[in-house]
Amino acid sequence: MPKPDHPQERCHAHRPLYDSTSAALAARLPDAAPSPIETLARVLAGIAVSGSSAQGAMARAMPLETDQASKKQRIRRLRDNPRIDPAIHFPPVVKDALRGLTGQRVSLLLDRVVLSHGPNALVVSAAFRRRSIPLVWLVLPHTGSSTLAEQQAGLQAAVALRPDRVRVTVHADSEVRSQALYAWLRARDWSAMLGIRGDTRSAGTPSGDPAPRADRAPRAAVVYRNGGYLTDAHGGPVQVIAWWAKDDDGKPIRRAVMTNLPATWRTYGHGRRRMWIETIVRDWQSQGCDRDGCGVIDPERFRRLWLALRLVYLGMVRIGRDVVKTGWRRRGDDGPPHAWKYSLFPIGMGWLEQLISRGKPLPVLFYLYG
Repeated sequence: MPKPDHPQERCHAHRPLYDSTSAALAARLPDAAPSPIETLARVLAGIAVSGSSAQGAMARAMPLETDQASKKQRIRRLRDNPRIDPAIHFPPVVKDALRGLTGQRVSLLLDRVVLSHGPNALVVSAAFRRRSIPLVWLVLPHTGSSTLAEQQAGLQAAVALRPDRVRVTVHADSEVRSQALYAWLRARDWSAMLGIRGDTRSAGTPSGDPAPRADRAPRAAVVYRNGGYLTDAHGGPVQVIAWWAKDDDGKPIRRAVMTNLPATWRTYGHGRRRMWIETIVRDWQSQGCDRDGCGVIDPERFRRLWLALRLVYLGMVRIGRDVVKTGWRRRGDDGPPHAWKYSLFPIGMGWLEQLISRGKPLPVLFYLYG
């Protein structure tokens, strides 16, 4: 592995995984009590080594010279400890990690996620290399879609973590289609790409004739409309991009977004980043942390376990990024250059396994770069 390029990490990269994790957390959380940080570091090491959030698997991999029952008790302490607060302990770590994106355009992905046996949650993530880094996780006290106030709260919390000189673009699917949210984003000088119904009509003026809809266009075409008004909500002027896609069953479906950005092919390509949030679920489950195996339903306990999962995800994505940048991707991924078999997260997990099997230093890298 190359040397970590973050000053706080250079002195920790030679340590075993638990020591590196504990030192990295202590450097970023200087005001936190030592005992909760020690427990969190051991759980992080257990998740990273086992590749699972199931209690038994985590416990077996935790660096403790004690019996399995005692290690499980440590995990329960993490879930039940009110001194471990994701709202306090996660922001300093991820805010420091995002400093590597200073001066860039950062896409924030807004989506509602319902994991198996998990809560209904609103998630705000930062798009990164065809994956996304969860920044904010709001457990909703109700079923169904999030409200405007909840969306605003999540986005404000996420934007507070951004580094300096960052241009923000907010992406969301049609569940969040809202002229009120769009106006709120634009009032803060943030760009927006919000999904709308694929058959929404647009017009050149508020009372003008409707422009062609996505379903009136050829199946292979993308429709670009600059400076239109949305006749179903009387919103505008906005740019509209519409296209044909396929649903989960492979059937044709109309998609469209409203945006303040120019309706061009470049903006259309940029809008595809919204789909990167959907890869998180696969990474957490089939290719990574086996989220469904944790068996935690209580919202508060889940929030604390979720803190550990997010930190592991952040660290593994960064390691995967280093592996790719160093030219060593093919050591764990046999896909061709244009079609990787694995993403950064499983590449990072696989590289950690290689380091362990070869007795090499185990770095903990909470720092992203473009």
